[in-house]
Amino acid sequence: MTNMWQRVSYAWRSLRRAPLFSVTVVLALTLGIGSAAAIFAIIDGVLLRPLPYGHPDRLVGTWHDLPPISLLHAQQTPGTYRTYKKYATTITAIGLYNQGSVNVSDPDGRGEPERMTMASTTVEVIPLLEVSPILGRTFSEAEDAPKGPNVAIISEGLWRRRFGGARDVIGKKLLISGRSTEIIGVMPSSFRFPTADTELWLPEQLDPNAQFPGGFNHNGVARLKPGVTIEAAQRDFANVLPRIVDVSPMLAPGITTQMLLDQAKPVPKLVPMRDDVVGEIARTLWIVAAAAGLVLLVTCANVANLLLVRADARHRELSVRAALGAGRARIMTHFFSESALLAAFSSILGIAVAYVAIRLLVVTGPAQIPRLAEIRVDASVVVFTLIVAALVAVACSAIPAIRFMRADALSGLRDGGRAGTVGSHRQRARSALVAAQMALALVVLSASGLLLRSFQRLHAVRPGFNPDGVATLWVSAPSLRYGNAANLVRFFQQLTERAAQLPSVTSAGVTSRLPLQQNGMNQDPFYVEGDAGNVTKIPPLEIYSTVDAGYFKAMGIPLVAGRMFDRIDRQSGAEALISSETAIRFFHDSTGRAAIGKRFRELPSGEWKTIVGVVGSVRDTSLQAAPTRAVYYPQAVSVDTFSSGPNHTMALIAHSTGDVATTTRALQRVVHELDPTLPTFQVRSMREVTDASIARLSFMMTILGVAAAVTLILGIVGLYGVIAYVVTLRTRELGVRIALGAQPRAVATMVARQGLLLSAIGIAIGLGLVVAFARFLRTFLYEIAPTDPTTLGTASSTLVIFALLASWIPARRAARTDPTEALRAD
Repeated sequence: MTNMWQRVSYAWRSLRRAPLFSVTVVLALTLGIGSAAAIFAIIDGVLLRPLPYGHPDRLVGTWHDLPPISLLHAQQTPGTYRTYKKYATTITAIGLYNQGSVNVSDPDGRGEPERMTMASTTVEVIPLLEVSPILGRTFSEAEDAPKGPNVAIISEGLWRRRFGGARDVIGKKLLISGRSTEIIGVMPSSFRFPTADTELWLPEQLDPNAQFPGGFNHNGVARLKPGVTIEAAQRDFANVLPRIVDVSPMLAPGITTQMLLDQAKPVPKLVPMRDDVVGEIARTLWIVAAAAGLVLLVTCANVANLLLVRADARHRELSVRAALGAGRARIMTHFFSESALLAAFSSILGIAVAYVAIRLLVVTGPAQIPRLAEIRVDASVVVFTLIVAALVAVACSAIPAIRFMRADALSGLRDGGRAGTVGSHRQRARSALVAAQMALALVVLSASGLLLRSFQRLHAVRPGFNPDGVATLWVSAPSLRYGNAANLVRFFQQLTERAAQLPSVTSAGVTSRLPLQQNGMNQDPFYVEGDAGNVTKIPPLEIYSTVDAGYFKAMGIPLVAGRMFDRIDRQSGAEALISSETAIRFFHDSTGRAAIGKRFRELPSGEWKTIVGVVGSVRDTSLQAAPTRAVYYPQAVSVDTFSSGPNHTMALIAHSTGDVATTTRALQRVVHELDPTLPTFQVRSMREVTDASIARLSFMMTILGVAAAVTLILGIVGLYGVIAYVVTLRTRELGVRIALGAQPRAVATMVARQGLLLSAIGIAIGLGLVVAFARFLRTFLYEIAPTDPTTLGTASSTLVIFALLASWIPARRAARTDPTEALRAD
């Protein structure tokens, strides 16, 4: 122990004698280790840490694929839920849930109303997750029955915020969507189901005797029995699914469950609940982790190069120690002690950097990152950081130690007093490290460039609407207050009229769904009158939305054929508009004129709707996807027996020639003046909605852009360091060349050529790596190949330009070498 402390003490004194070297290495390692620690914290919090439920490995999300109607990853129907609940033998429980938002206020009218995220669940959901309330209880069978009592379970955050953490909260009331609702339980803060912002849970209250229970619009979760695999459970579900015809003979008016089985051919699909929660972000995070790994590798290569330079400068000192009896193990221990000290300081600073970065991410990160609130710097991150620091210390110390061990110790004594030429063996390791840095820098730079070009192309995409100058906010009129359809229609008519009268507002409208947002999406068949094929097959699904006439003008969606809707209060519910893509698909006419006057219905026995107009198609689902087929119903009193009537929850949209933020505040005032009990929510500009749709790409582009900048800087600094050191060691040789008549320009070119050669080797290796691994970026790219020659050429040219600058500075110094001074120095 004493010997080890002496070696560490000697390493500390040695590093203190070279403060510039020590600070440079610590800063470089802090950058590499800190980025690795931050990314590990994200990966651990989102992907690796178990879900906060009992036995989370046995929880699965339940879905269906319906290939004949191109509906993949469909949810559950009440009929499938009851079928699996009754007949499946591989699960202990299955439940349904839906997520939405509700208006919440105090029964006595105190305080402002709030819009809160809620989840409605069947009675099985919370118990099967194996999480108990910290106060009260979960739902009973009677409370989950149709027309059951109005009860709610609240989150710990809501309990503390609204009730001050009072333990007598059980039995108190909240006004939820206008209904007096009793609080029966409080869930712990760790219970973030289905999302972290959920603050209320209400009973689903499905009717088991409903003649038409509904379609695939309920999320499902199940718990597998111990020892059962997902594959076995899927086979079990597939075997019992045909029995749905006994449990629920009808799906919707005119559609039997036997028709569903025969024509849509649903296939049960179970996925681990972790995958359900994480979704598509996993691939993004692993690519970001790979970028952080490349930054760490480049940092290690840079530090190893600095240690090599330091070892060469101390070659005579180390040779003297070896000649005086210091064994190789002792000298190798010295190298490791120095690296370990540097890595230890860097890991402490790296953890601090990671902590700050994670706090910023939690506060400002994109909402698309699931489990964001669970990301933190904890003991596992600290342990990971220490392991990385130890590996970095070993890797960075091994190269100079091995180099010294392979060298002749006496050569340091013979050559120590000369500043002459340097043998090629002294440069190979440094040159190899520089080439590796350049190769890795090219990989990250190319990936960043590919994402940047995709981002630019997505921004140039015409989405079918104009997002500029458009303010949006959502408002929900509760059914108890606006239960009469005529009153509801009148409310939204007054809302749009007052919004349109605001200064700088050119048009205003309402819609049940904004483009590029997943919430509110309703997909149903499109039965065209006179199409005999509809008898034997379910037609393709369309996206159905409810709008008013002002919506299209406010969004800049053009009329292609026919006419728009009338005013809300004069609009007939028997009319509809369709998109041009729908007109092409069903009426084979790009002009839309052939569709005007035609009739269709949403269900085989539903009321016929007449197409009065065709509007431009919109990219409803994402900017990367093609324009979608869509049907627009008017916000009007419905003539359809099976329709629920006009929508209660709508987005108010206004196009303004002035400041969008000012317009948004004015719209909020209009809602408040019209009905002070209604909160507004999801208040954003349409440009923000559009940007949010590509937030995942933007997030990854930003991370890779930073990584590219860091690796480029480290690579260029490494190249500069090697060339500058070569010039220092070859001072005598360069002086002799100039003394013998070599032109300074020729000397400078010779030195710069060495730097460019290293860059060329690194670029060649890097291009090979890009070709091999760029395919992992394919799903993130839009209209650009992973090996796009323009992007790779630009990245390579950028690297060459910076390499030329890094080489030319020491090359100019070499050209100015004074032969007399160089020879005298020897």
